[in-house]
Amino acid sequence: MASILTSSIIVNAKSSVSNYVTTAQGLYDELSNIINTLRSSGFMGDGSDGFNDFFNSKATPALVENLTEPGSSITAGIDSMLDSIKEQLLDTVDPQLGDINRDPTQ
Repeated sequence: MASILTSSIIVNAKSSVSNYVTTAQGLYDELSNIINTLRSSGFMGDGSDGFNDFFNSKATPALVENLTEPGSSITAGIDSMLDSIKEQLLDTVDPQLGDINRDPTQ
């Protein structure tokens, strides 16, 4: 059975994206705190510096810039796509089709 795209589906999807971003950001913050605690509690030397460099140059871009950053991440793209679907299909095309279908001269 085919499903019908509705505004509530878009709202639910956007809410899921928002929840995902919030959860991912919380996990990133937790990981960042663990790393800061490790470094401040005596984990020093090349291993510590390398771990910190890895976190800052690899993990942070992957977890923040690419995944959850509001302007350019994949989740921002999904959110924008959902807005476009709602605007172009549900707010524009669907009402126009409804008007055409109601017009007895069509």
